[in-house]
Amino acid sequence: FGGKKKEEIKKLDKAIEVKNEEVTKLEEEVVKLEKKKKVNKKEVGNLKRKVTNTKKQIKKAKEASDVQDVDEALKYLKKFSK
Repeated sequence: FGGKKKEEIKKLDKAIEVKNEEVTKLEEEVVKLEKKKKVNKKEVGNLKRKVTNTKKQIKKAKEASDVQDVDEALKYLKKFSK
């Protein structure tokens, strides 16, 4: 049973890395959109909100990973897999 826990934590760590990459891409996109003159401000606001929410989820997932909390790890794996 202990091996299963470590697997889930490793999967969560990989998912965190993937999400971090997505967040950096989103941040770059937000910067590009803000530089353009004709941009829908609602779209930029939504992207910013998505970035901040994802960062918060990543932070919580890292905490769960550090503590080796398997239940929390599974919860965040499900969120990240969407």
